[in-house]
Amino acid sequence: MMNKKHIISSVILAGGEGQRMGRKNKGLISLNNIPLIQHVIERLRPQSDHILISANKDIEAYQEFGFPVISDQTDYQNKGPLAGILSTTAFIPKDTDALLIVPCDTPFLPINLVSIFVNNLYNQVENEIAYAATHTQIHPSIFLCKPKINDGLAAHLNQQQFSLKSWIFKHNSVKTVFEDEHAFTNINDMQILHQNQ
Repeated sequence: MMNKKHIISSVILAGGEGQRMGRKNKGLISLNNIPLIQHVIERLRPQSDHILISANKDIEAYQEFGFPVISDQTDYQNKGPLAGILSTTAFIPKDTDALLIVPCDTPFLPINLVSIFVNNLYNQVENEIAYAATHTQIHPSIFLCKPKINDGLAAHLNQQQFSLKSWIFKHNSVKTVFEDEHAFTNINDMQILHQNQ
């Protein structure tokens, strides 16, 4: 494992509507004959001790990848990615030191994503979240956090705060800049998919 000192659990968010993909399940769409989520899994496997998938449709298809698949709790269905994070919280292994969140449509994630995040997250004891950025934009759907902060996630959602940014910037968050813009490409519409074939 990459970070023996810190046990890393990764949650792949695959519960979205896929509106710009013709309402197809994004994680199951193929890029170079491999489902997008499989690309993500292959990037995360060497960097993670545990992997979980957050999905609300095609559950059996996602179970084929060999990891626990957790659907949104009834009270938080259709509430976006934070609902997926909240719903997986109870299933995160107890030995987890840090929780990595990534979407299912980022097939080119850096192979050193976790090690760079860990360095930033644990650089200051008060840090709670390290989130990804490149020189041109931030990527709030990709972050590493200390699991204890999720104790307040239900209350946050109950205040109708559904955006990832609202959650990240509520905490002691540290911006983590990566050099490779392409590594954070979101394959979230068919045009981008075809450009990356």
